[in-house]
Amino acid sequence: MLAWPDKALSGIPRVEDFLIKAALADPDRHVRVVAFKSWDGGFRSLEPFEERRLADGQIAPLRVTEWPGRKAALKSAFQMVRLYPWAKRAADSHLAQTVTNGSGGFDWAAVKLLIRLYRLYRRAAGRTGRRQAAARPPQRIDNDITLICHNVLAYGDGPAVSDDASGIAFICHDLIPSVRPDLVAGTKAEKEFGTKLAQLMRAGATAFCASDAASVMLTDHMRQAGIAPPVVHRFPMPSVLHETASRLGMTSRIETSEPFALYCSTIEVRKNHILLARIWQQAREEGVTLPKLVCAGRWGWMIDPLRAYLKAHPDLAETVTFTGPISDEELIRYYRSASFGVFPSHIEGWGYAASECLDFGIPVIVSTTPALIEASGGLMPAIDSEDQAGWYAAIRRMADDKAWHSSLVDRIARHHRPTPAAASWAAIKTGLQAIGKQ
Repeated sequence: MLAWPDKALSGIPRVEDFLIKAALADPDRHVRVVAFKSWDGGFRSLEPFEERRLADGQIAPLRVTEWPGRKAALKSAFQMVRLYPWAKRAADSHLAQTVTNGSGGFDWAAVKLLIRLYRLYRRAAGRTGRRQAAARPPQRIDNDITLICHNVLAYGDGPAVSDDASGIAFICHDLIPSVRPDLVAGTKAEKEFGTKLAQLMRAGATAFCASDAASVMLTDHMRQAGIAPPVVHRFPMPSVLHETASRLGMTSRIETSEPFALYCSTIEVRKNHILLARIWQQAREEGVTLPKLVCAGRWGWMIDPLRAYLKAHPDLAETVTFTGPISDEELIRYYRSASFGVFPSHIEGWGYAASECLDFGIPVIVSTTPALIEASGGLMPAIDSEDQAGWYAAIRRMADDKAWHSSLVDRIARHHRPTPAAASWAAIKTGLQAIGKQ
C-alpha cells in the first residue's frame, strides 16, 4: 500500500487499505501495522510519515509514532545502508523520506544523494558482505500472529515458505489465477500463485475469506493439492465507500436529466466489458435507445480485443464512456446518480461494485458466477456471462420497465443493509485472536 496511488483504490487494494486504517486506529496496543522487508524476510515498524500517509487522518492519537528528529533519523538511515549496502535506489528514496519526515523537494533530493553516495562508498569499501541471495520467509514477530498482505503473498520479492507458518495469516481474495488461468495475464507470480498458497497452507498458515465463493475455491484447491480442508475464518466485506459517503453526507439520491448505467471495475478480459460494448452496439444498429454506459476504472490487461472492437465501432463513444481512474468522491457521485449497475464478470472472489450498488440503493444486473450472486444477496437478476441475448433483454427491461426497476429498488431497501467497517474489523480481529489461542 505504500507504493499504491493515492486515489482510485478498488478491489483488493481497497480492502487492504481498510485493514491498515482499522489497525492504525485501533487503540488496542496488541495491534500494530508493520512493513515487510523483502531483503531479509522480516518486518519493520512504520516510519511516522508512512503512518500519516496510510492512516489518512484516522490514526488514534495515542498510537502516533513521534519522528525522532533529523539527526537520529539520518543515523538510522546510515545504519541501514551499512547492513544492506546492495539495496537499490528505491531504498535510498525511502530512507531520505525517513530523514526528512516525508517532505519532498530539494531537501529530500539532497538527503537522497547523500545516502546514495554513502551506499556507493560502503560497497566500494567492501566492509560488509553482499546481501543474501534469497529472502527468508516472513517470521513470526515474537509470539504474534501476522496478517500478511496480498502482495507479500503473491508478487515481487514475496517470501519463500518455511516449514512452520503457524504465525502467518492471509486473506484469500480468490484463486482466479489457478481456477481460470485463461483470464489472467499469465505472469510468473500468477502461474506460481496456487503452488505458493498450497505451500503456505501445508506449513500451517491460516486463511480469511470474505465470501463463500472464495472459501470454496480455496478448499477445492487444497483438496486437489492433497491438503486437508483448511479452517477458514470468515469476515463480512465492509461497505467502505458507503461509509465514506455517510461521513461526507453524500448518500442521498442525485437525479439526473440523462440516465446512465454504471460498471465500476478495472478494465481487463475477466471483467467482460466487451460483452457490454457489443450490446450497446447492437442497440445502435437496431435503433434501440439505451441509457449511456459509464465504465469507471483504470485500463488493465488482456484487452486488445476490446480496444479493437471500440476502434472498429468509433460511434460507440457517443453512448459508452470510459472514465479511467477516479477518486472516491467522483465514484460516490456516480453511484448516487446511476439508474442501475451492470457486472457481467466471468468470475469473482466477491465483486465489490455489485455490493456497492446495493449499498447506494440502485439495482444491478450480475453474472451467474457464485460470488456476484452472493455479493448482491441473491436479490438481483443474474445472467450467464456468455449470454449476450439474455443480457441485452435484461438491460432493455431495466431501462424501460419502470415497475420492475422500482420493485428491485424496493427489494434492496427491504433486505439489504451496508456492512459497517467496524463489524468487518471486529470479525478479523476475533479470528486472529482465535489463532493465537490454538
